[in-house]
Amino acid sequence: MRRWKDADDAFTKAGALTIKKEDRTYLLFLRGELAERQKHFEPAEQFFRQALDLDPTSSMTMNYLGYMMADKGIRLTEALGLIRKAVELEPTNGAYLDSLGWVYFKLGQYELAEENLRQAVERDQTDPTVHDHLGDLYEKTGRIRLAAAQWELSLAESSKSLAADLEPGDVAKVQHKLDSAKVKLAKQENAVGPVKPE
Repeated sequence: MRRWKDADDAFTKAGALTIKKEDRTYLLFLRGELAERQKHFEPAEQFFRQALDLDPTSSMTMNYLGYMMADKGIRLTEALGLIRKAVELEPTNGAYLDSLGWVYFKLGQYELAEENLRQAVERDQTDPTVHDHLGDLYEKTGRIRLAAAQWELSLAESSKSLAADLEPGDVAKVQHKLDSAKVKLAKQENAVGPVKPE
């Protein structure tokens, strides 16, 4: 609900009561997530790394940190390593497969990106981000009609999401990509007649 100060206060109170290692690890993860949601990336990374120091096998922490770096386009090789480890630990996790596909996309390895993003969509058809990522991959590889279809699915799933689960501006970005794709498709059809299915 973006009540950042209330969340931080609650984490501080919880920290004083946290004794078990797994609870401290989870609290550091949540602090990292809170910082990342506020776009405070350096503190977020520090919290995630502290969590990994306590539990180097925390797949959710590896995935979150790796995805955060991939999304920003920084230290992609390290991001790939973290996300691969998370997927090895949970090979059927749709979110982790999406992260793996996304880092491959950022690395320009489009075949591997597509393989993982398609698996992510199969596992988690209700996540707007997964559809958005697959749409970006299709656009990058020249398959505009398929990209538009994924962005339409992304917008449909976003409309079913809670407002607190959506980042401000993300829906507008997807809508802009979809609108641009529709313009490109219309121009193609006017130039050469109906476009064959991809």
